[in-house]
Amino acid sequence: MRLSITTPRGALVDTEVQEVTAPGLLGELGILPGHVPVMVALKPGVLVYRTRDHAGVVAVGQGFLQVAPVAAPNGQAADDRVLVLVYHAVAASGVDRAAAESDLKAADLELSQWKRELDGEYQALLVRRDWAAARVDAAGRAPGASH
Repeated sequence: MRLSITTPRGALVDTEVQEVTAPGLLGELGILPGHVPVMVALKPGVLVYRTRDHAGVVAVGQGFLQVAPVAAPNGQAADDRVLVLVYHAVAASGVDRAAAESDLKAADLELSQWKRELDGEYQALLVRRDWAAARVDAAGRAPGASH
């Protein structure tokens, strides 16, 4: 099946994969070839994919994941396409762990001191915190990362 991870800045991943695990809004979602067509909202977290040669780890922000069959030319069997559209995404190997940990600490501090209404500004802070946590988690799962 084909995995495509795209942000407003362009494609980050476009490759053939054997398996995808993604952070669905309602829980972790595993996708294998032949998965039923589905559209899922994603929360910030870590997306892991496996190809024949390696595993890829990507921190993703909010967005959507769609699994859909793509008709193959010349009457061949349809192949699955996993399309991930997110606002933020970064490969685990590209995460600046120190910056992500600093962002997470700052967001946690701001949340602990929040005394205003739980409005849109508060929700934006939660999203910022979750994106920082996703980057820290992804950096920890990167090949060769020290735990």
